[in-house]
Amino acid sequence: MIKDLFKTFSWFVFTRRCDICGEVVPLGQGRCDDCLNAPKIKGEICKTCGAIKQDCRCKDSHHKPEYEEFVAPFYYDGNIKKAVHRLKFAGYSELSKGMADEIAKTIKREFKHINFDAITYVPLSRKREKARGYNQAKLIAEELSKILDIPLEDTFYKAYENLSQRNQSARQRRANVFGAFDVNENIDPANKTYLVVDDVKTTGATLSECAAVLDCYGATATYATAFAMRKPKSKNKDKDKTQ
Repeated sequence: MIKDLFKTFSWFVFTRRCDICGEVVPLGQGRCDDCLNAPKIKGEICKTCGAIKQDCRCKDSHHKPEYEEFVAPFYYDGNIKKAVHRLKFAGYSELSKGMADEIAKTIKREFKHINFDAITYVPLSRKREKARGYNQAKLIAEELSKILDIPLEDTFYKAYENLSQRNQSARQRRANVFGAFDVNENIDPANKTYLVVDDVKTTGATLSECAAVLDCYGATATYATAFAMRKPKSKNKDKDKTQ
């Protein structure tokens, strides 16, 4: 009886939350069941888009990204989508650590042959970062840098305030980020191999633009990663929407 009362009291006083989505979990449990059971992107992966080969739609695309390869641990769906929204829009900045941990496992598995000189991240405009209180991609990159023991570099700045990428088509996204980033004056990307981090990859336009900028400054190669990626739509589904 006393033991049960103490347990109940502990749950209220010492609240434990899932390190991925922020849901309350019992003491001694680091992750909620939904996040523990979230399907991971593993097996035969297309490194161009990051999807499992059976989900890949790269052959239907006319646009090759500027980065060498991309990987992510999860698809942007279910509890993973909720986790990203909480990090991005609800102030759950502490979730960046759990997300970085999952990315690190993927990087160690898929990019184990790559020697990275620096980890960097997609920048936010000063206006958006001030309103949010932080750059979620930077938080993830900081944690990833610690786990992988690769230097973190504040490479980019936002050259102008572009529109939000949300609710835009793939073509609009590419146009929207064109010329949006530049390299900080104290940074020399020449002859470096980079890993660029974001929270979510939808079309890859933002990460591709970052890679294009690094290429212009003489970087050796740029690889990309994110906590989650949007699952490619099947060709049949696309046809259904236009009929």
